[in-house]
Amino acid sequence: MHCLNERTAADPSLLEQPGYKAAAAGDIAYFDNLYPSNIVELTQLVYDSHAGMTQTEFESQAAAYLSKAVHPRFGVPFKQMVFQPMLELIHLLEAFDFKVFIVSAGGMTFVRTVSEEIYGIPRERVIGSNILFETRMTGQGPVLLRRPGLVDPISDGPGKPVNLELHVGRKPILAAGNADGDIHMLWYSQTSAYKNLQLLLHHDDAEREYAYERGAEKALQMAEEHGWQVIHMQKDFGEVF
Repeated sequence: MHCLNERTAADPSLLEQPGYKAAAAGDIAYFDNLYPSNIVELTQLVYDSHAGMTQTEFESQAAAYLSKAVHPRFGVPFKQMVFQPMLELIHLLEAFDFKVFIVSAGGMTFVRTVSEEIYGIPRERVIGSNILFETRMTGQGPVLLRRPGLVDPISDGPGKPVNLELHVGRKPILAAGNADGDIHMLWYSQTSAYKNLQLLLHHDDAEREYAYERGAEKALQMAEEHGWQVIHMQKDFGEVF
């Protein structure tokens, strides 16, 4: 919202658009209602707020935010809000020579700024949604700028198998997710000709994290129908963060 309000201050005409108007009014409910049914609109709105930045500027701001911004409930920087069992699974797979990728609906550059530090996963193994780019020649050489608009498709729902093919060129034999936006990826993994495994995390621990099913209702139903392994945070996570 801060970035949206900065753009509005520079161009008040943006207040005619619902998203910018909601940001100016501090209307969190507006943005909450966009997920998950209007995730493309939400993603477009967030990404356009960074249009005009160089890629270097954006990465610097993203890294600073993740390191300094504090979670409102848990009181620690967002960079520390990492699931311990997720790290353990990554390390276990790598110990047996699996190549692990992060496939996120979120911004690819945003995740890449911390993927190596937090997960030990190289930047080139991070797949996510992305803004459009252009290269501008300067006296110091080519500079990569972020443009308005999204690379189609975003890395969510039906876009996840597409992006997996574009970036990896193989079907995953193990896929893990936690929301309806992961259904296509999980089922895509299950169509592999090799032995495969699908994991679905159920956020059901209100005390140590959160308890909710919104945005994961269909995934939980399909997990039962397709035999995907449901991981219950409350009883299966010895430690959360």
